Amino acid sequence: MRNYNELMEHIYEKGNSVNFEKCENVSLALLKLIKKDIVEQTKNKRNFLQSINKIKIPVKLSERIKKEVVSLERLEYRNIFSNEKDKCLKLKTSSRLVVGLGAGHVLETSLTLHHIFGIPYIPASALKGVVRMVSFWEIAENKKIKDEREIEKLQEQTYDKQISDSDDEDIVRHKLLFGTQNFKGLLIFLDAYPEIQDNQGIFELDVMTPHYSGYYTKDQAPGDWENPKPIVFLTVKKGITFCFNVLFDEFRAKEILKDKNFSQEVRKIIEEWLINSSILSNLVKNWIEDALKEYGVGAKTRLGYGIFE
Repeated sequence: MRNYNELMEHIYEKGNSVNFEKCENVSLALLKLIKKDIVEQTKNKRNFLQSINKIKIPVKLSERIKKEVVSLERLEYRNIFSNEKDKCLKLKTSSRLVVGLGAGHVLETSLTLHHIFGIPYIPASALKGVVRMVSFWEIAENKKIKDEREIEKLQEQTYDKQISDSDDEDIVRHKLLFGTQNFKGLLIFLDAYPEIQDNQGIFELDVMTPHYSGYYTKDQAPGDWENPKPIVFLTVKKGITFCFNVLFDEFRAKEILKDKNFSQEVRKIIEEWLINSSILSNLVKNWIEDALKEYGVGAKTRLGYGIFE
């Protein structure tokens, strides 16, 4: 294609009829190839988003991720799930999933897509955040902490301070794995990608209908006289399997053993992780499963989105 206009003519047929079978990247279609009429009319927006599912998605990306993990293992990063069947933890969505819904976009809602491969994925930062939360509440539950002020103190202790001799084993473990402001955690979370079969559609349309748009956008009093405004948005449908990869930084763990600034308790925990890999593997696996089965990941989790089997 010589220019943008020719590309648009290639993708769009007569009027606003979209033929995205000619487009090979969902990210390109969703972020760059949107006509003005699609933005302004709900019907055109729905047709546009439905056409996204016709785009062929690369199915060999999982092999690329496996090679990436192998290359990191050569640099002394241990694959936490090396004992699993496919060298990663696989979980299937039991509800619709949408990550990045509130990001800026001309269609009002967005979806996090890989900028090269054009497939939806769960960013490592989002996964680490929800898993870290599960670990934190596990500590709070073990200590039977329910008071709000005590919870705030625990948050400060697990994040804002150095690893100290006053920390108990659970807090030391949490800080070592997830890090603090002054210490980089030993767990490395990778982006989680869907496992896609040939010609498998993984997207599904959903709709939300704000009834009081003036209340949210113009600081007006909510009233039943306002017209509801349906907003169509793209989600990953139920029943899609994602592969989760987590690595343990063995090189830095061994360096900690040599560092006299760390206590004997810290060294004991590190030695257990280095000697018996299943201890850490089971721990992280349980955290991820609890996080994704109970809390979910992405947007609208309180409404049941982003939950896994």
